[in-house]
Amino acid sequence: MAIDEILDDTLQTWARERPDLDFGGAELFLKLSSVVRISAVAVRDELARLGVSIPEFDVLATLRRHGPGARLTPGHIAHVAMVKPSGLSHRLSRLEGLGLVIRELDPTDRRSILVQITPAGREIADRGIEITTRHQHEVFARLSDAQRESLLEAVDLLVGRLAAEPITLR
Repeated sequence: MAIDEILDDTLQTWARERPDLDFGGAELFLKLSSVVRISAVAVRDELARLGVSIPEFDVLATLRRHGPGARLTPGHIAHVAMVKPSGLSHRLSRLEGLGLVIRELDPTDRRSILVQITPAGREIADRGIEITTRHQHEVFARLSDAQRESLLEAVDLLVGRLAAEPITLR
């Protein structure tokens, strides 16, 4: 069964079983999630050839985009990568073991650690960003310019509203 058939079947069966619920939001959420999931699989496989996972690449990309010699705290990396600091520790250990980052004590605050990308990490980050941008271009090239612009406007609006007023379930 193709992904679009699975999604349609999921929505139809839920609508039959729970006709009291509006599945309009679920339809959009499932379909957007599917685009991300399908895309992530292709990117994951390409990054694996470079020896890193998507979460590890996120760390390298964060360090790389801050320029040569950038040294960031794990807290800053976690914040911009939108992960919990505890989830970052394993990634940093693995990347350090691969020789892609170095961790050192902050000379101005010996209780703090700074993380810096190595030349090998920079090379992986550059190759990885080429892979991800090429893939993203291929995904969205299937839409017209007007469709891409409309989708971007809608997503920007939604992100802004969710950031301003997070949803809490009661």
